[in-house]
Amino acid sequence: MNQSVKRYGVIGIALLLTFSAGVFTGCSKDKKASSAADVSVKENLPDGLKTAHTVNATGTIEVAFSPKGGGTELVVKAIKEAKKSVQVQAYSFTSSDIAQALVNAKKSGVDVKVILDKSQESEKYTSATFLANAGIPVKIDHDFAIAHNKIMIIDGINVVTGSFNFTKAAEEKNTENVLLMRGNKALADLYVQNWQWRWSGTEDYKAQ
Repeated sequence: MNQSVKRYGVIGIALLLTFSAGVFTGCSKDKKASSAADVSVKENLPDGLKTAHTVNATGTIEVAFSPKGGGTELVVKAIKEAKKSVQVQAYSFTSSDIAQALVNAKKSGVDVKVILDKSQESEKYTSATFLANAGIPVKIDHDFAIAHNKIMIIDGINVVTGSFNFTKAAEEKNTENVLLMRGNKALADLYVQNWQWRWSGTEDYKAQ
């Protein structure tokens, strides 16, 4: 290879490396700027939730699995145990049994409030309208790609959670799990704090 070819070959490689570095640096900056712009103040976690928490074990835990392992029955039982309040966060909510249990709790004097993902505004079989028509305050969380929680807090001390959406499909077609954790106030307090943060940042459901 003659000196001219070598010289231009080295220059070409240098230019390619310089260009590549600029492109990747620019992409990185753009991505960071975009990510920062996507997060509004109201989406920031409360200070008390910005780290993992260790909570001492106390109370009891009841678990059910699906398909057809009693997940819906366990959620309904938890609602029936409510004496004061039921605070709900749900991604998908189409279970008529669970919706009816919440309405029954409302009728018995329990303070029931529900937060749903924005998909429930257009979902064909959502329970949102049924709950709202029964006088239960329902709010929609628009702030995130998915409001993916499946949570109920009962009387500020018992917590329902797990992968189990409050749907017929979760009970009959999917492999899911649902936990009912009773009597752990410290744990429930964390879930309540998270629930209250989203309740204050959501909008009232408007039936379509």
